[in-house]
Amino acid sequence: MPNYVYLRSGDNLPAIGVLQKLLNRGGAGLVADGNFGSRTHTAVANFQRQRRLSSDGIVGQNTWPRIAAGASLPIIDCIDIFDPSLMNLEMQDIIRAGGNPLVLGGMSNGVEQAVQMILAAAGRNVFLLRFHGHGAPGTAGISFGQGGIGFGERADIDPANLAIMLPILGRLRSIFGPYGCVQFMHCSTGRGPNGRNVLSSIARVLDVPVSAGVLDQLGGGVNTFRFEGPTFTAVPGGRSLRSWCAGLPEFSAMTVA
Repeated sequence: MPNYVYLRSGDNLPAIGVLQKLLNRGGAGLVADGNFGSRTHTAVANFQRQRRLSSDGIVGQNTWPRIAAGASLPIIDCIDIFDPSLMNLEMQDIIRAGGNPLVLGGMSNGVEQAVQMILAAAGRNVFLLRFHGHGAPGTAGISFGQGGIGFGERADIDPANLAIMLPILGRLRSIFGPYGCVQFMHCSTGRGPNGRNVLSSIARVLDVPVSAGVLDQLGGGVNTFRFEGPTFTAVPGGRSLRSWCAGLPEFSAMTVA
């Protein structure tokens, strides 16, 4: 069973623009805008009903592989397992879903290590790169188990070390395909001015949209794959999410799946 994304009504994310383009292969006639509104919910429920899936209008572990069938949309997960709960929850959740997560923990210079691991594992057509760990506004722990500005060992991304981290992260630019996007699944990374500035800076160097949650994230189960509460997405070039989604290429017509 392949890895998946979890999307539902009320979400506003780049992955929803990709979902809308996928649904249009079957004639859904959606405007790709990144907003999971009522028309997208209905299109998902109809897709599920036609394939005898639970027609709840939620895209999850059973629905995503069917909707994405025939499309090359690789997902990479990178997890900070310095906190054992992340190893016992997020890592195991992703393995059960068919993913092969990259794991780091308890090391200095962890952002550099993560970038090297991602480059070694990725091709050049990545759809979604997800980072899992602890966070704070504008901060994402990569290899030290908690979020906090100024940790000092290059094991996180935060406002204090952003100038150092951006060239390192920028080496990932080449891995993304035309639908590429990044999600930081950490607590409150997208919150406030620090969150907006850090995500916007990363989006600029990677040239893909970057999203993070504004509130705390519980993690575990489906929460490993979804944001809990509102999100902030930075789109390169200062564009809106809607304009980025509208520019996505069309997928080839769907075969029976």
